[in-house]
Amino acid sequence: MDEDGHTELLSRRHFLAGLGALTCFGQLSMLAPAKAAGFDFAPFSFAVVSDSHLSNGLPDSLKLLQESQLFLQDVVKSINEQKVDFVIFCGDQVEGPGRDEVFWQLFIDIMAVLNCPWYFVLGECDVSGPPAVERMVTYGPDFKGKGLTSGNSYWSIDPVAGVHLIGLDTAKANSDAGDLSNAQMNWLKQDLNSNKGKMTIVVSHHPLLAPPPYDGGPPFEEYTLMQGASAREILGACLDVRLAISGHVPINKIQRERNIWYVSCPPVDTYPCEYKLFHVDPQGITVETLGVRYEALVKKAKKIMVNSRLAFQYSNHKPDSFLKLAEGSELDRSAYLALAPGAVAQHLGKGKAKSNGKKAAKPKATKEKGKKAAPERKKENKIDQSKIDQPKKEQPLAEPASNLPDLAPSKDSLQPKNSDQNQSGEQN
Repeated sequence: MDEDGHTELLSRRHFLAGLGALTCFGQLSMLAPAKAAGFDFAPFSFAVVSDSHLSNGLPDSLKLLQESQLFLQDVVKSINEQKVDFVIFCGDQVEGPGRDEVFWQLFIDIMAVLNCPWYFVLGECDVSGPPAVERMVTYGPDFKGKGLTSGNSYWSIDPVAGVHLIGLDTAKANSDAGDLSNAQMNWLKQDLNSNKGKMTIVVSHHPLLAPPPYDGGPPFEEYTLMQGASAREILGACLDVRLAISGHVPINKIQRERNIWYVSCPPVDTYPCEYKLFHVDPQGITVETLGVRYEALVKKAKKIMVNSRLAFQYSNHKPDSFLKLAEGSELDRSAYLALAPGAVAQHLGKGKAKSNGKKAAKPKATKEKGKKAAPERKKENKIDQSKIDQPKKEQPLAEPASNLPDLAPSKDSLQPKNSDQNQSGEQN
């Protein structure tokens, strides 16, 4: 073979060798676990509490305002037992600050026993009243006291190294609908650009991606954020944003758009009377749902919900079907959310949810013999008799008031049913 032929043969050999190496590398890379986005942070955990509507001396409506302090104190005790790294309050902390800000000061007093840092965003109830609340006058000192020094009612902070937390202000005084100003959205773009490379969590009172039925038409659109789609475009363009959390609507729901998990958290003083725990590591997020531990009062909230105007607006013939949305599916209540692109939510196996919240638990690939998965919901309502005060014996439940504020249908159509077996659920 001549020199040219020899050179050609060498070229073919090099080509085949290179092809084999690439094939082998490709097979090995398929076996390697997918990375989330190169995030580098230590595992951490946090709790999200929404719509506590703390007040004193106000009558019950769809919201159990008379029990609001009892419920919030129970949630704080429960969170202290979980030993989380921080807590986020997702809006409507109070049913209005109260005269001389008495309700907000009561909230601050209750937080004094919380054993970790806490942050908050504003909801419409926090800023409503005649006249509307001056946000930075009432809440500015408490924002500043938590290191939130933007000078606005929206903010960002790194609660742990390598993790960025953004709090948006979607509250609109004296309105159930939310609002995001152009100034705030421009700030959001700049903040994301200034914190590239950090795993980013966004919190807002109103859902940026509304869960059903609030993604439809009237009357549910009255509770939505008009600029939600625009906000999602900003977040979706940033590869660092992986989790968006909201409250406002009484719905347990987990959804995904692009690479972002959108989690709708339930209210505390309205059925289903729950809060959520998040355990996070660079591969994924474990979500758990825990309930208020006063079962008789939660049943009271359920009975009010099923007879509410909202439940009848959802289904006039089966108002109790709204309860299924409020409670959410098992996957909406307890799930593993991988951060890798294209991942889907997965059910948690028995024993996978960590109560100390230091590391996200991944679901099992195989079943263990002789072990049956225990229903998560039973675990949520289990009471440790030694750690919490026992609720006093309840008086017989009164029928839901006929004058529920703008949420109650006519008396004739909404008489409470006699059976305690009704399934029920309305709006914060």
